[in-house]
Amino acid sequence: MPLPLPLPEPPAAPAFATPPESPKSPEPPPPPKHRLAAVGRRTASVLGRPWLLALVGFFLVAMGWAFASPMSTSPDEPSHMIKAAATARGEFVNSSSRHEITNGFEKTWLGYPLPAKYKTIDAMSSCFRFQLLSAACGKKFGTDNSTAIVETSAGNYNPAYYFPVGLPSLWLPGVSALYGMRLASALLNSALLAAAVGIAAGWRRPGWPILGVVACGTPMALFLSGTVNSNGMEATAAVLAWTAAMSLALDDDPKPGQVTRRAIGLAIGGALLANTRSLGIAFSASVLIALVIIAGPRKVAWLARFRAVQVMAVVLILGGVAAFLWNRYSDTLTTSNLSFPTLTPGAVAIEVFWNSGNYISQVVGNLGWLDVALPPGTSIAWYAVAGLLILCAFGVGRWREAAVVAALVVGTVAIPIIAQVLEAKRFGIGWQGRYILAWVLGLPVLAGLLMARRVGKDLPGALERRVPIAATIVLGLAGLGAFYWSMTRYMHGGFKKYGISPVLWSPPGGWIVWWVVYSAGLVVLVAAVAVRRRQDILR
Repeated sequence: MPLPLPLPEPPAAPAFATPPESPKSPEPPPPPKHRLAAVGRRTASVLGRPWLLALVGFFLVAMGWAFASPMSTSPDEPSHMIKAAATARGEFVNSSSRHEITNGFEKTWLGYPLPAKYKTIDAMSSCFRFQLLSAACGKKFGTDNSTAIVETSAGNYNPAYYFPVGLPSLWLPGVSALYGMRLASALLNSALLAAAVGIAAGWRRPGWPILGVVACGTPMALFLSGTVNSNGMEATAAVLAWTAAMSLALDDDPKPGQVTRRAIGLAIGGALLANTRSLGIAFSASVLIALVIIAGPRKVAWLARFRAVQVMAVVLILGGVAAFLWNRYSDTLTTSNLSFPTLTPGAVAIEVFWNSGNYISQVVGNLGWLDVALPPGTSIAWYAVAGLLILCAFGVGRWREAAVVAALVVGTVAIPIIAQVLEAKRFGIGWQGRYILAWVLGLPVLAGLLMARRVGKDLPGALERRVPIAATIVLGLAGLGAFYWSMTRYMHGGFKKYGISPVLWSPPGGWIVWWVVYSAGLVVLVAAVAVRRRQDILR
């Protein structure tokens, strides 16, 4: 057998030869167009969520009020700012107190150790307050950082609102601290309203429910949200509590997780509502009573089986107890003799009743220190939308639901009378429409939910789509009118309602900036009502 021939050796590589290049890894192919489209759709889905749009929209609108309103022009804002600054510094025990009777109403002033510059807040608007002068005469915020006793008429108010709002005063310098407190208030209130929109958007036909929440943003409510005043959080917490409670009561077929989210919303909104002003506990209890009435015993028993609802009940009880204890403590700070012993219940009831029209108009808006009345068109627009919702609620609601709507309407007039009859001999008659916001705002919320629950599936598609969007646009135009009216009031005084000149006072950054910010917020709120409508209607 022949031996195999040896294989020839490969030729030797020459010295210094360049080693062969390793093959390059292929470049990844560009993503197909459908992948980019999918990413775009996911991004748009996240950014287009109603609660996020509502958060941005409400915050932009409140920010517009925060900067376009001269400092200290919200009702009692100097006292609320001092209270917030003191609370953020842990000052819960006052160093001084005094009583004062002015214009037929008693105030108790409590003093706290603060930088002396906070004594100058009231002077920033006192020269044009109630005098229809321009804001150009306002004083500047002080610079004295030495410690002094600074008085506030809000010293006995619950600290739940004032602590987070006062935090910017700890590190921001000068007047920036005051604007920082306004922005903190705007963010807090916008978050509560956005949470309410998120709950309303969970309904299968969310146009009417979201409209009900957006309609709660009256010019007065949003003006208070963008300034430092606990009435702002009282109103926005009430909107969240009403939205969550009525959703629990009315929705017989909740989607997975909705009971939990609604219970969390009611726990947060109800606890904060109880811990704002003296009527907060009563307002929070009213929301729970309305839930029980509308839901009925069988639905309440079904809800009670959820762990989230059980935790919610515990949180509301603890919040109510905390509010009760604070109210008992605050009573010791302001105890005084009867300042108006000659006021009789009959006389008080008659006077408050005949002023009911003013109080109801103030719910929509009477800005500043009640010296900036809204243009007639703004009030008419808000009454038209509110009237539409209330009439629809009466028309579609069952007897228990209609009874709650009727109670809300009657209570709007009755609660001020009852509250003033009980307190007039001690404090005098000093009711304002903003004190009833937490009650009145339950009406549009309940009406919007009733429309979705009772007739939503039976409405023509065009009506289901267009009416909430059109109503929101009307409310946005009404808000623009309120903003313009307030702008001219402070730009050149209250005697030239329509002109934009002469410009005697401008906010930081100028008027154009805040016009754009405010208008952008309104556009985003309209988008919050309009977004995802087709998918929701087809479900």
